[in-house]
Amino acid sequence: MSLCERTDPKLYRFKTPNFRQLAIKYPTTFGTFVKDDGGYEAKLDFHDAEAVRCLAQTLLLDDFHLDATFSPTNLCPMIPNRLAYISFVHELLAWTLPTWHVLEHFRRRPLDAAVRGLDVGTGASAIYPILGAACFAAWRFVATDVDGASLAYAREHVVGRARDEVKQRIELVPVAEEDAFVPEREEAYDFTMCNPPFYSSQHEIDDLARIKRQPANAVCHGTPSEMITSGGEVSFVQRMIRESLTPAPKVRWWTCMLGRLSSVVTLSAELKQLAKAGKVGGWGVHELATGGGRTKRWVILWTTAAATKLRIPDRLSRDGLPSSLDKTKPVSGERCGNVLKLGSRTRKELLEHTSCILNELEGCFVYPSAYLQPDDPIQRLGERAHANGKLTGDTGTLDVILTKESWTRKARRAKLQATDPPVTALPRALTAEHVEPLLMARISFIDKTGLVVKVSWTYGMDAVKFESFAMFLLAAVERRVAEDQQM
Repeated sequence: MSLCERTDPKLYRFKTPNFRQLAIKYPTTFGTFVKDDGGYEAKLDFHDAEAVRCLAQTLLLDDFHLDATFSPTNLCPMIPNRLAYISFVHELLAWTLPTWHVLEHFRRRPLDAAVRGLDVGTGASAIYPILGAACFAAWRFVATDVDGASLAYAREHVVGRARDEVKQRIELVPVAEEDAFVPEREEAYDFTMCNPPFYSSQHEIDDLARIKRQPANAVCHGTPSEMITSGGEVSFVQRMIRESLTPAPKVRWWTCMLGRLSSVVTLSAELKQLAKAGKVGGWGVHELATGGGRTKRWVILWTTAAATKLRIPDRLSRDGLPSSLDKTKPVSGERCGNVLKLGSRTRKELLEHTSCILNELEGCFVYPSAYLQPDDPIQRLGERAHANGKLTGDTGTLDVILTKESWTRKARRAKLQATDPPVTALPRALTAEHVEPLLMARISFIDKTGLVVKVSWTYGMDAVKFESFAMFLLAAVERRVAEDQQM
């Protein structure tokens, strides 16, 4: 299913809902809560719980054709920031699943067509499964909660009212507080989503309400299981991190949405130490874009070395963060070369120069992205593509698998001195199924005043080796272009 305008997860990224238009369209429901004096924009009282609940229901009806009724006693989801979280997970998968696809092809393993998500603490709204399944036809969700009454409400008043093709891909599962976050099942998950309870006690809620300089942006009330957990959200996520380090992981990407910057700082420092110890692979912090407003939300995400060694780009893991995270955010996994003045030469010629350099390296396997297979994960994620498989966006990227350090000066000197013919493929006794890549990278070409070669780390655990490879490739491309211009 291609994304359409009504189900695009970026719907509220750059704009807030238009209350005036919604009030005109739904005068007997949402319109009764809107105050419109004809000024710049209509207003809604976000301290009115019924108004907030009606807004959420109206947005689901107008944008997703779902006539849901949210519980008056449970937390009411703010649809724009929940959809922003869905959009972020989609971007995470859109970057990492193609790498996984290439790796599984290299290993000669079949690729599973489904994308599976686990929503931890789905509540009475089951909002992430509803939004995710509505946006992407290949997404399936298992949604858990310790509150059986919340699950029963979600089943009857939210999920049960969705279109058949949406609700058939959502399973609501009751769990006990002492259970693991991941249910005891055979299936694995591509990602988790979670909104941990903020507070450690009712006393903390009352104290924070007294000392706040400004009133809350919106009314916030819910059941104790939704609002309170022992140790607060930091302790909750720390427990999740500990569980993720199991030797036999069933989750590729763990993610949590947090509302306190102090919690993000604490948890990112912990993940940074685990990454240094080689226990965590790709990880990061991302501030959600919700089209304005005072409320900030951050997603913290990680994958373990035992699960996968996938890496994520700077824009999803470290860019645009507050200065308080400068010391704890992950190091950059991207390197860019100098601007190349190509003259009359084309982007395609630069790509060919880069391909030639890579193909000269022993143990290097290059996968151009210009054409994708019909079952490619990008299409499964919902991106538009032509029927013949050619992407409509940028096709000038190369995914690279390196199985040995063949780019170093020492390796290249040894190759020149060798008397045996160069090895162009893996030995028959050592097939790709048995070779663990040293690292993987994605090579892209950025248009500026000229072209810039960008090397992004997509897989591996050794940052020093990635840095070494990236610096070699950027320098080699610049030399090749200079030599070509002299001819």
